[in-house]
Amino acid sequence: MSAAAAGATTPEDTMRGIAGGFVLGVPLVYTQEVWFHGGNLSPFDILGLLAASFLLNLALSTVVGFHAGRTKRPFEDAVVGFGLSFLISAFLLVLLRRVDLEMAFGPRLGIIALSAVPISLGFALGNSLAPREGGKLEEGSGGGFGDLLAAAGGAVVLVLNIAPTEEPLLLAAELGSIRLIGLVAVSLALSYVMVFFAEFGGKGGRINSNHPIHTPLVETVLAYLVALVVSAGLLRAFGELPAIDGSTLARSVVLAFPASLGAALGRLLV
Repeated sequence: MSAAAAGATTPEDTMRGIAGGFVLGVPLVYTQEVWFHGGNLSPFDILGLLAASFLLNLALSTVVGFHAGRTKRPFEDAVVGFGLSFLISAFLLVLLRRVDLEMAFGPRLGIIALSAVPISLGFALGNSLAPREGGKLEEGSGGGFGDLLAAAGGAVVLVLNIAPTEEPLLLAAELGSIRLIGLVAVSLALSYVMVFFAEFGGKGGRINSNHPIHTPLVETVLAYLVALVVSAGLLRAFGELPAIDGSTLARSVVLAFPASLGAALGRLLV
């Protein structure tokens, strides 16, 4: 009996939840209010926030569950989802230099806990973020150009409310080259996972397609470049790219992180 048939969580289930967590959690992580308020939460508030988040996860796991078709083990799903969401939150905040070991434990825990709330909800709802059938890649849909256009549309939708804010500028100013390279790597890895591994749907059709863009590596890289161009274009439109220099690239890379997730979702829908 397969793992799925036995009701066990598969790697695809977990990665689908992780992808959903990133999609819903990253926009809030890019918010100064989360950094500020999370750092000022009292221990009682932190415990209450964690308890409320877990109960909400449990409720969502009962109704949906990140494992398609399985809602009979909601407690297990909630424990796995909430635990991994907390780790994802910590990873993101460390990567973006919002928390570090020099901070006091309380503020550090508060920021991580507050950021983990939307991530945990995305984890529980990961299976609902895109159809398991994915795009049908029908003839006449535009092929490679259509996919890149969908990627651009998804990128715009996800970062349009982030681009005009101060957060991308603040993050770009504080992140060194190592972390910026890390953002690029994580963006590419998550995009690949969402489209070609997490079983959101359409994977078989994309891999079996004769179109050269549907090679997993090529499509992932091209879609990221589209997200990067969209990010630079939005920043330029809002007057945040006064010149072409190192800071321009840094700002674009910072914004391209959430944009690449939107681009992946856009490709899943075509």
